[in-house]
Amino acid sequence: MSYLELTNIRKAYNASVAVEDFNLSVAQGEFVSFLGPSGCGKTTTLRMIAGFEVPTSGHVAINGNDLTHLPPNKRNVGMVFQSYALFPNMTVAENIGYGLKIAGKSKTDIAKRVEEMLALIHLEDFGKRFPNQLSGGQQQRVALARALAFQPQVLLLDEPLSALDAKIRVELRHEIRRIQQQLGITTIYVTHDQEEALSLSDRIVVMSQGRMEQVGTPNEIYNFPSTEFVAKFVGQINLLPVKVQNPAEGVVKIGSQVLRAGQFGHLNGNPIRLAVRPEELNPGFIEGANNLNGTVDTITYLGSIVRIRVDVEGYPISLDVFNERKMKMPVVGEAFQVNFPVDACWLL
Repeated sequence: MSYLELTNIRKAYNASVAVEDFNLSVAQGEFVSFLGPSGCGKTTTLRMIAGFEVPTSGHVAINGNDLTHLPPNKRNVGMVFQSYALFPNMTVAENIGYGLKIAGKSKTDIAKRVEEMLALIHLEDFGKRFPNQLSGGQQQRVALARALAFQPQVLLLDEPLSALDAKIRVELRHEIRRIQQQLGITTIYVTHDQEEALSLSDRIVVMSQGRMEQVGTPNEIYNFPSTEFVAKFVGQINLLPVKVQNPAEGVVKIGSQVLRAGQFGHLNGNPIRLAVRPEELNPGFIEGANNLNGTVDTITYLGSIVRIRVDVEGYPISLDVFNERKMKMPVVGEAFQVNFPVDACWLL
């Protein structure tokens, strides 16, 4: 049963439309990420849930109650910002308990809740410190605890990890997911980082130019993208222009070489392109698979992965192989064969 409902949401600023035809039902306890490039409308949508923006049309409801025109302080929604927004003149404990103090809770209740929140974020001994005495990751944990202290119905996070370095981001996203699952709180998370969205979410809403491109589980979004935008934005993708040879059997050609596609799809008269992820490709020839002949164009080291780009009759195709210390690398300019299963590719 849906807990958070966004129905026919539209947001326009004069002639500029930021969000259009946005419809989403979120179950209680679900973790949903809004994923997309800058300017796609994801933060605007989040702000409409929080009450900082009012939809031009449409409705926002939580647990059956229409909140569309209620101010933020009447919504029982917790929000964590990218900039932490901690009060520098307050201790960690005072920051966490601030919302409870404004709500008129007793000192005893506030102290108890603050203690629970400090334990939840593993900062039990940091209550008397000030924000400038904390690392960025610790400050973001405090901001999260503050948003959760008053037990909101929905937790909203607006790119909360983007100001942190890569290692801390990975650690904190695990913490966010742990806390969310422990509390069972309905959560909306805004990010432009596909790895964050894929690792954290129960479902992902991919957005582009104010519209929803696709809604699905991480597996559905990555392995079965429904549009070219989603295929290109989430993960690496090879898109090869092909000509249809046999529609009934999904046989296509790239240059003079024949391939078969696992899914033919609805072509609708658009240019046909074969899509395949770099990790689905392997070096060498395999009987019964799709095989392509080309020449090595570039080799890029990406730590645990080595990306080999191969020129196939004027079209580039990349494959990813796991890096090994004793691995024999091909030479730029030499002939090179790649193969991939028929069911690893599809047509757009």
